[in-house]
Amino acid sequence: MVTPVILSSSSKSQNHSKKTLTPFAFRCRQQHQLLAVIFSLCVIFLIFYHASNHVDMVLLQKEVHEKIYPLPDGSQDYNLLYSNSTKTSSFAGFSFYLMGDTPYRDWQETRLEWQVKQMKQYTKTHPERNLTFTVHVGDIQKVSLTHCAESAYQTTANLLRQGPLPTLVVPGDNDYYDCPDRNATFQLFMKYFGSFEKQWHKKDVEGLGLIRSESHPELFVFVKEGILLIGLHLINAPESHEDIRLWNARMIANKEWVAKNVQHYFRTQEIRGVILLGHALRSPRTRPFFLTVADYFVNITHRQDLPVVYLHGDGHNWDVDTKLSHQLHWKHFRDIQVDQGGLADPVIVEFAPQIKGKIKAFKDESSDLQLVLGKGLIRLDRQNGLYKHPKNVKNLLK
Repeated sequence: MVTPVILSSSSKSQNHSKKTLTPFAFRCRQQHQLLAVIFSLCVIFLIFYHASNHVDMVLLQKEVHEKIYPLPDGSQDYNLLYSNSTKTSSFAGFSFYLMGDTPYRDWQETRLEWQVKQMKQYTKTHPERNLTFTVHVGDIQKVSLTHCAESAYQTTANLLRQGPLPTLVVPGDNDYYDCPDRNATFQLFMKYFGSFEKQWHKKDVEGLGLIRSESHPELFVFVKEGILLIGLHLINAPESHEDIRLWNARMIANKEWVAKNVQHYFRTQEIRGVILLGHALRSPRTRPFFLTVADYFVNITHRQDLPVVYLHGDGHNWDVDTKLSHQLHWKHFRDIQVDQGGLADPVIVEFAPQIKGKIKAFKDESSDLQLVLGKGLIRLDRQNGLYKHPKNVKNLLK
């Protein structure tokens, strides 16, 4: 008689383990464990790598922020020391055209040519608006179509040159940064647009009193009827696309340009408002620049009550952003993005006159096409806004 063998649960487990772990299965489990260890080490390495890069960038940006000179100081401002004069001063009203991110395609070149003709006619028939200059806030081409050929710069320059007013162009990422050879294409941008305003009549250009930076001539500044206008070189770029030192060098140049000119012009004359002209929309990477700008206005009582407006393109849709204003309790700061130029009329940015210290403020009739800022000092007129059929350009020039 054969006595049956009854296995305990542990015996069953051991037997099952031995049965299933064939040499092949055993090697697979070893390889799986090895891969798991390698994966864990890779994750740890990536965490430390990105943490290290983040710390480096934060430290570099902090260092940049701390070393901007001249430091914010409103104690010698004209508006403060000569407040009695500002109560009786007078300024004429004026306006300028604003556009950006165009032309990207052939039909947009036709649209731009038509827009320029419309601008000519409107400037003549509406002298009361005192249109004085035009600003293009960058991206004068679509890199994937033009491949940054010199002819693209020449074509846009020829189109804008037909405009009725001296035209200023600030650099966008499409103008050189996204091109295969950044250095060569930046030189092309400067060749055609670095002093583009000089293509117009000398008296019109001299009337602006425009000054360009000697070391970074794409940066400019001028004061018109108590409004300080500052041209910038702001682009958005992922961290991995550029050495952090090059990025910070550009940020330093922008910050110092703003600091230098805010301190100088606020000290030497009455300033009613500030307009910053750049390409890039605000982002985590450009935020340090705007925090530096804020240092020169927030908590300086007579400055923080003045309107400061950043006008730019890049996002291609009309947008009025107040996030930074709320975050920093900077009541009169606004970030305004214009529509992509081929899709909408150029914006007319207008400034109210001032007579014996009193602004003849624009009525606050803000709508989708009209925006009034700065207690009525500034009005942005989108004219007819977006075109219903922007690509329908066949008969525009007839």
